[in-house]
Amino acid sequence: MRGAITTFWGKLSGDGPTREWHPLLDHCADVAACCEALLSQTLLGERLSALGGVGALDEAHIARLGVLAALHDLGKYNAGFQRKADDERATCGHVREILALFGGGYDKETERLTWALPVDTFDRWGTDGTAFKLLIAAIGHHGRPHSVDGVIPLKTARIWDADPRHDPFAGIAELVAATRRWFPAAFESGGPPLPTTSRFQHGFAGLVMLADWLGSHVGLFPYSAELHSDRMRVARERARRALEVVGLDLSRPRQALGPTRPGFSTISAHRIPQPAQETTGQLPLDRGGALTILEAETGSGKTEAAILRYIQLFQAGLVDGLYFALPTRTAATQIHGRVRDAVARAFPEGARPPVVLAVPGYLRVDDQEGTRLPGFEVLWNDDPRQRYRYRGWAAESSKRYLAGAIVVGTIDQVLLSTIMTSHAHLRATAASRQLLVVDEAHASDAYMNRLLEEVLAFHLAAGGHAFLMSATLGATRACAAPGRDRGERGVPQARRGESAPVPDDHLRAAGGRGRRSRSLKDHGPSPDGSHPGSSRSRTNPPLSRRMRWRPRPGARGC
Repeated sequence: MRGAITTFWGKLSGDGPTREWHPLLDHCADVAACCEALLSQTLLGERLSALGGVGALDEAHIARLGVLAALHDLGKYNAGFQRKADDERATCGHVREILALFGGGYDKETERLTWALPVDTFDRWGTDGTAFKLLIAAIGHHGRPHSVDGVIPLKTARIWDADPRHDPFAGIAELVAATRRWFPAAFESGGPPLPTTSRFQHGFAGLVMLADWLGSHVGLFPYSAELHSDRMRVARERARRALEVVGLDLSRPRQALGPTRPGFSTISAHRIPQPAQETTGQLPLDRGGALTILEAETGSGKTEAAILRYIQLFQAGLVDGLYFALPTRTAATQIHGRVRDAVARAFPEGARPPVVLAVPGYLRVDDQEGTRLPGFEVLWNDDPRQRYRYRGWAAESSKRYLAGAIVVGTIDQVLLSTIMTSHAHLRATAASRQLLVVDEAHASDAYMNRLLEEVLAFHLAAGGHAFLMSATLGATRACAAPGRDRGERGVPQARRGESAPVPDDHLRAAGGRGRRSRSLKDHGPSPDGSHPGSSRSRTNPPLSRRMRWRPRPGARGC
């Protein structure tokens, strides 16, 4: 929209006469529609259900998560944030400001917030304040979860007061009323409770981060042209299309592979596969996820074996993507070409998933190179139809590399999903839908190996698939990998002597979910089930800890 801002705004662009703005209510619809589409059109619905320990997310689950995603920008209703449209010097944010109310930092304001939000309804969606914990996860959609114990500065203490134009809490009540129209199933009585596990909270946090990245893309979700239009109807259609063009919904490429299990000739011109490749092609396709470890000498075709594993899992609908993790940037740039050639052979033109190079400093998708422009824009060369404007979406920011369809990059991009850094939740959730391939698994030091174990623990708990490769993995290191062998505990007996010979072709596959090695049992995530990560599991409590739903009696302001 252009012209004077007449209601709460969520997005602004441009200056002066060219300035455009997007109503906050409509932006919340965009993000909620993306969340709903990600849960319905991709494997992320199955991955979150596994993290939550439930069989599947039903209509009520998805609708309630959609409502909580719609509330992710509650903080933007404060007057200090809205003032940014008229005062360039205004610096008020929208995350800590709303969390201060949840923490009982103010009496009158917190009471009005509980009036605007359907607190009693949310309480019935789960036990022990589950909906509130997930709402806090959604509010931390800018990359880091926050605690409700944060205190906003004194100078912003009155930002929740009504002004002559807007009442923040009336705006929040309007948004809640809209969610009742958008997701009526969420407010029906009964239904299964939302999962209470900490891993589910972290997975949902990553889901909302991904949905917000998509819903904030002006090209995919143009600003509303008028007020009070049926934005959710438009948003749902745009969300469906957005997932297709950026490579998150891969229904068309999957159909292009046909109904039968692909063979080695699908990805290679060589007629006869090598032993490691042949064995890989005969592995079972486990619905609950699996970890595969391949030990074979250099030159035995491990790269193509991993690509074959991906193609078969993808065709069966067990993964939505591939992340090929390598120890160095040079190796990643080289393997990117091999993976691109295999994909070009396997998929017909027009139905090929984008192949992204996930190396900071590069902008490469398929055989196209991009150039960065001011304003976070990217120009894709030799692309008159601008097809790569969206096809290269995952390549344009390292934070969303793992949201790509087929991605070749360095191992550090995966390890960043399990340490306390910005957008770790986005990385972990997005990666859960991919086959995670780790080449040269022996090449990392003890610290990186420990992080990798945490990545695999979360990945397998979500029902994901992983594939580790090495020519010199070694007996001790192989035993430390999660779920190495099938069995009650999935723990093989380590052989004495780390110099035990590596067999010429040693490939094992194990079911993933719920099977961990002794190494993870002894040193893995803390008993509270917090998000994997050697740093986070020791120092950062789950999102739910020390969070209050109702205001504290007698709470005082700043």
